[in-house]
Amino acid sequence: MSATGTTVSNVADLAWEPTNVAGYEQKWLFKHAGGTYKLVRIQPGARFPLHRHPDRTEYAYVLEGTLEATLEGQTVRIAPHGFAEFPAGAEHGLYNPGAEPTVVQIGAIVEHAAS
Repeated sequence: MSATGTTVSNVADLAWEPTNVAGYEQKWLFKHAGGTYKLVRIQPGARFPLHRHPDRTEYAYVLEGTLEATLEGQTVRIAPHGFAEFPAGAEHGLYNPGAEPTVVQIGAIVEHAAS
């Protein structure tokens, strides 16, 4: 960390960590009370089941491979440089339909109730 509070990392040096979903690995870039940011590597055929986050909106940006994203029953295929938003409370899931691993940047922002 520098004097300005900026953190600089060589992401290539970070190890891929297993997740609780088969075929999914992650590299945490940051975790804060207001949100998170990570890289996710999805092996061919791996599926993250449909789920919801009542308190946070997630964002996905595809770096490599192909991603199938399901949002509230609608499935779309996302190529590299494609982006998806999963609003707080929306049912969503991810799947790699390709023959190669897919790498995705996943960010989440905690939604605060209006005062």
